Amino acid sequence: MVPATEEGRCPVCRTKVVARSEEDVIIRNAILRVESATGRVAAKCARCKSWVEVPLRYVAE
Repeated sequence: MVPATEEGRCPVCRTKVVARSEEDVIIRNAILRVESATGRVAAKCARCKSWVEVPLRYVAE
């Protein structure tokens, strides 16, 4: 899993994965992966298929 750059682009191919506004965070790819032990979330880049860390956390209840 590679961390997303500050502007929300894939560090491998530079495709925009995360779009931020004042009220929303948009993940431009529907395929998400959650590490159940840590709650970290990654999105699969639509262009190069690498996993990119996104600003979401999974909380199990």
